[in-house]
Amino acid sequence: MKRLSLITLMLISAMFYKVNAQETTTTEKLTEVNDKINGLTERLATAESDLSKLTKIKVSGYIQAQYQYFENPSIQPNNYFSLRRARVKFTYEMTDGVKFVLTPEFVPGNLSVKDAYVVINDRWTKAFSIWAGKFNRPNYEVEYSSSSRELAERSTVIRTLYPGERAIGAKLEYNPVNVPFHFQLALLNGADGIMIYNASGTNLNTTENKDFDNYKDIMVRATYNLQLGNFGGLDFGAHGYFGSLKSNAQKTLSSDYSTIEDVQFGDAVKRNWVGGEFQLFADILGGLSVKGEYIAGKNASIGYSPVAAVGTTAAIPGVANFRNNFAGYYLYFIKNLGKKNQFAFRYDYYDPNTDITGKDVTIAKYTSADATTLKNRVSGKSDLAISTFGFALHHYFDDNLRISLNYDIVQNEKVGSAGLLTEDYTKADGTKVLKGLDYSNVISQNLLTLRIQAKF
Repeated sequence: MKRLSLITLMLISAMFYKVNAQETTTTEKLTEVNDKINGLTERLATAESDLSKLTKIKVSGYIQAQYQYFENPSIQPNNYFSLRRARVKFTYEMTDGVKFVLTPEFVPGNLSVKDAYVVINDRWTKAFSIWAGKFNRPNYEVEYSSSSRELAERSTVIRTLYPGERAIGAKLEYNPVNVPFHFQLALLNGADGIMIYNASGTNLNTTENKDFDNYKDIMVRATYNLQLGNFGGLDFGAHGYFGSLKSNAQKTLSSDYSTIEDVQFGDAVKRNWVGGEFQLFADILGGLSVKGEYIAGKNASIGYSPVAAVGTTAAIPGVANFRNNFAGYYLYFIKNLGKKNQFAFRYDYYDPNTDITGKDVTIAKYTSADATTLKNRVSGKSDLAISTFGFALHHYFDDNLRISLNYDIVQNEKVGSAGLLTEDYTKADGTKVLKGLDYSNVISQNLLTLRIQAKF
């Protein structure tokens, strides 16, 4: 009997051990499965976080490949294929109201950054935004994307005043809700893209991310939109530029070549101008638009002081600063031809020196004993007004692919140097100069461009 009780006890103990072991194994397996699920959840959460970041990035861009033929015989080769633009734009919306933009340019042999800026939007009134970095200057044709523009290149006055279109600085924008008004105020380095040479011909303004001087430039632009019912719409506005460059010379010559001002090294040589603009969009005859802008003011270029040659004490001739009155404008006419084609015409005029007519070119009007700084500041081709008649025909295969044929007819102001006249002229010293050929007829500057553009 005692033996039976002992056997029974051993069986019960074995069964209890087996059940307990099974429970332990089951618990271990459940823990292992739970750990795997937790790990998978963590990985999915990480992937979801990464995916969420990727969805905040928008990528766009375009490529412009072209063939050009120059009628100017001095340009060699006078025809070639090239890649005009190849840009990718990355836009990252970090959070509500904050945006980063980066646009690298991949043109062969000239890798650069076109845009690099951050935009912080006002979350309360939804009307203000602050920009910082490298961005387009506040001007209509500058801000109008190269992928949308109806002519191959921007007008002469814009290319002259705003080389490279971009500038480094900060900008405040105001876009009131429910009011078609747009205001921009920018504080910029100001010397972006400008060539400033010393006596040896070295460009002193080569570092793009560092200002050339302590002077900051101010740009302001304001526009307003009017709805014209079923006819279309009218945008109009104005912009101004108020800036200075540091003088590297001790004299500044005005564009009449007779007014001379004594300055010190480091003094401000002012550059300022204002302009007015309009854009008329009409929903008639399949759609057309007329756009234009006029800009006038004072521009400036920086000279350099005389520098003694190595091993001598004699000063070599320097170049004075130069301040020139200028005026320029452009006028577009754009007409849609059905749904796939478009015709565009632009008349573009720029007079870099409104104080000098063509007949005055190469005639030195100033008299000064200080020939060392003024001898290289004489009137010439750079004072001639330029008129350009631009014609373009576009065919849109779809929203992303466009082929364009562009032809520019360039004419210069009639000049007054011997052999380059369009009428008889008497010089200031009484010498007679008979009419001859015009400068534009001697050197044709017409240009043909065939371009294909792909956007994505």
